[in-house]
Order: sequence, then C-alpha cells, then structure tokens
Amino acid sequence: MKKIQIISASLMVMCFLTITSCKKFIDEDLNVNPNQPDDVPVNLLLPSIEGGLAYSAGSDMARYNGLWIQQIAGLANQHLVFDNYGLSESDVNNMWYFNLFSTTLANADIMIKKAEANGSPYYAGIGKILMAYGLGITTDVWGDIPYSQAFQGETELSPAYDSQQSIYNSIQSLLASAITDLGAASSTFIPAGDDLIYGGDLTAWIATANSLSARYWLHLSKVPGSNAYANALSAIGAGAYTDAAQDANFPFTDNVTEGNPWFQFNDQRAGDIGMGAAFIDLMISLNDPRLPAYATTDATDSAYSGSPAGVGAGGVSAMGDYPASSSSPWQLISYTEIKFIEAEAKFQTGDLAGAATAHNEGVASSLDKVGVTDAAYIAANGSETAGSITLDKIMTQKYIAVFPDCEEAFTDWRRTGIPALTIAANPQTPAIPRRWPYPQSERLHNGSNVPPASLTTRVWWDQ
Repeated sequence: MKKIQIISASLMVMCFLTITSCKKFIDEDLNVNPNQPDDVPVNLLLPSIEGGLAYSAGSDMARYNGLWIQQIAGLANQHLVFDNYGLSESDVNNMWYFNLFSTTLANADIMIKKAEANGSPYYAGIGKILMAYGLGITTDVWGDIPYSQAFQGETELSPAYDSQQSIYNSIQSLLASAITDLGAASSTFIPAGDDLIYGGDLTAWIATANSLSARYWLHLSKVPGSNAYANALSAIGAGAYTDAAQDANFPFTDNVTEGNPWFQFNDQRAGDIGMGAAFIDLMISLNDPRLPAYATTDATDSAYSGSPAGVGAGGVSAMGDYPASSSSPWQLISYTEIKFIEAEAKFQTGDLAGAATAHNEGVASSLDKVGVTDAAYIAANGSETAGSITLDKIMTQKYIAVFPDCEEAFTDWRRTGIPALTIAANPQTPAIPRRWPYPQSERLHNGSNVPPASLTTRVWWDQ
C-alpha cells in the first residue's frame, strides 16, 4: 500500500502550529491579518490534526508512560523525579491544553463539522477516526474528560466532564460513523496529498477504524458485561489490518523542524532519559534480535544496560534508531498490535490454537518491521501451539513489540499486571501510578468540574 511522503517542509511545520497560522497558506494576497483567519478549509486542517496527534502521542504522553512501565528510565532532572512518580498537575498543563484540547482535538471537531456541512463525508470520516484516537489516548491517562461540552470556545469556558464510560461509547460511535462516511458514494472534497498518513486511501482509513475499534474494545477487558474479547474479535473480523503495509504511520523527517518527538527530546535534553532496566534485561534474557534497533550500547562496556526505576543510573543504553531517529514515524496503530489483540482475545475466549497462531504472527511481524531475522528467536518465542501458549507469553511479546507506544504498554499492564514490575527506588506514591494528575489549569479555571483523583486512583476500566 502506498504511503504518502512529506509534501514539503513548510507543510510539515504547519502540522505543529495552531490553525491561526494557516491563513498564509490559503491566500497571501488577501488584505487581512494572516494570524486571524475567518476560516480554514478542511484540507489544511487535516495535516495539522494528524501531526498534532502524532506529536502529542509520541512526546510527553509516551515518555511519562514509558517511565512508569519501565521501558525507559529517568536519569536526571525532571525525568528522574517523574521516574519516582513525582508527576505534578503543572507538568501536564501543556499536553492537556496546548497539545490536545485547545488545538488538535478542537481542530478535529471543526473539521468534522465543516465536512458534514459542505457534503464531504470522506473528510468527516477521517476526522472522526482522528477524534476517536485523540479521545482514546486522552481518557486512558486521565479517565473522565470534557467532550460533550468541549470545543465551544468562549461560549463554554467550564465544560462538564464526561464519564470515561461515555467517552468509550463515543469512541465506538465515532468509529462506526466514520466507516459509514468513508463508504459514501461521493464527497464534495476528497483528501489526497494533504492526508500525510494515507494520501487519501479511504480503504486504509476504514481498516484503521476497525483496528482502533478492536483496541478500545480490548481495553474494557476488566469491565463486567463489556464482552470485550468478543467485540474486539468482531471488529477485527469486520476489516482490521491484514498486513503491516496498512499501519497508520505519521512520517517525520530529518529536517530541523520535522523530527520525531523522541529524537527532538533526546537531542535537546541529552542524558535526561535512558533505557529502563526491566525492558533491557527482559530482551537480553530472551536473546531478542530487536535490541540493537531499540537501544544503543551503553557507555561502560559496549553492552546493553538500563537503569532501574527511580535510580538514575548513568552510562546506560540510550534509545536506538528504530524508535528515536529523526525520521522514525509515529504509529497510531499497527498490524502487529492487531495480531496481539487477536491473540489475547482468542486465548481468553478458549481458542488456544487461534491464539497461538495470532501470537506467532505478531512476533514475526514485529521482527519484520524492525528489519531483523532470527530463526532461533522465532523457534523459541514465535512458534507457540495450543498446548504451549499462555497469556504471559502473549502480553510479554506485546510489551516488547509495541515499543515505543508506551501508553499502550501502560494500558496493558493496568489491565493484566504483565509484566511484573518493581516499584521505583524513591517513590512519591505508595504504588506505581495508574493515571495522570488533572492539570493545574483545569483546577484553577474549571475546578468545580474536575473529578477528585490521585496518581494511584484507578480509571473506570481499571477497577
């Protein structure tokens, strides 16, 4: 499947700006203030939303969750504090306000409404998928969030919080509606090069909607009566990814303003984070061939090592080129993840042979994606049968395979307790956190609606 490449540096830069900077792309000859546009067309909103979501998911969202799931470790400065669970309400202000609600999610809401108003169901469908993804990554770290009263600007400055249960219902409704929109016979405006993920490939977007539906059904595995596993398998059967060419990759480049967020952080804050000991030690114990792609050798003995949670050990391995080169893409969701979702769901519903096959396909797909071959590893870790497959094997391999999507690993750990983790060395909470604090900006300006919660308070689906 053909994937769209970066059109130009200027367009990529636009993806990380708010819509107020977009007017100059519309008509530079208009005698108006370019920083105060009256309107922005859907083809300019789309790349901004895609880039905003990819950057948000791959920056603070991935780092903070990666620390707690011990795939990475804080070595110095703020991230050593975060590694010991000292994440405060002021530390999440930017992610909540500037990265998500006032920009990316607000723009997605605008694009959906504009597309529906001008008879462009293809843009509306893509917008609904991106909104569902954005709501998903947001609610999974905060729980209850504003949605039904959000995105109204000055007309509603204190939006009520929707329950996480209702947010999950909205996610599935958005995805179902998106599939209908994308199957429409015609559309006034049709996405093409402005779609930086798929270049306007509607079939790929439909597969993404089904894949995300499977992910968010699986997240409800602890919720009584959710039928999470059966619903996840139904979503896969309805048309989720069937190969890695369909992965929802947002492209970053080697240009200065277009780099992968992991790369940008490591470039600007060198030494603040390194690899986590739990993650590195696991991969070493399995002789995992992905290790040289995931991590660099350490500064001590040219081997691989990680820092235990909360210790801040120096000289450990840094992130490797696969997750953290400037041009590493961000994957909203992948075929590899779908195979592990299928494996878990089939295992939990008694189809052990199907679970083993899906698990093996997930392992093979992950190695292919990283670009390594290792027959011995596949024989030892990717050749399970109905008699040998276990939930621990499925979740352990998924923990390795989804890196650097640390939020998904964090969600899986909260659902299953796999992998077993040891609390940080100098913890500021009595247990490993299970959610983020609500931001300071919300407490100060919307405090009457903010639910009470600590870092160890479980979100609705984590009861």
